[in-house]
Amino acid sequence: MKNLIFGLLFILSLSLNAQWKGTTSNDDQRTMMVQRHMDLYPKNDQSQLKNLLTSDATININGVDVPGGVEGLAEGERMHHKIFKNIKFEVGANITSKYENGQTWTHVWAWWSGEGKKTKNSSTIPVHIAFKWNGMKATQAYMMYDPTALNNEIAANN
Repeated sequence: MKNLIFGLLFILSLSLNAQWKGTTSNDDQRTMMVQRHMDLYPKNDQSQLKNLLTSDATININGVDVPGGVEGLAEGERMHHKIFKNIKFEVGANITSKYENGQTWTHVWAWWSGEGKKTKNSSTIPVHIAFKWNGMKATQAYMMYDPTALNNEIAANN
């Protein structure tokens, strides 16, 4: 009986993993659209966001949905530039994967760096961003990073 249950679980896990197989590219149009925003962000330019995300896209940062969606994200990015200088966004990898389950995702792994204008503290933190696509616009974006430097600089500015 134990072997039967183990066998069924093993077969189930194989079928679940199969749906996440697919093709990956680092030079397709979606990847380039994301890269364009990553190149503009250090310049405090949010103009690419409207091309990248649907107007009602869900944007989640560290498990919390951003109020205001795309405009809320743009406002947050502008705030970064008000409280940090010398902002850099060094992309380590930017890839788009089309999976057998029909989903298309672009993943960015990068390092954000900047110097707090009030605290004078320099920080470099790893960032992971994931965009889920519907056609040629992302409907969901997930951003994950350690917010300590950002929170400390916000506190110093209040």
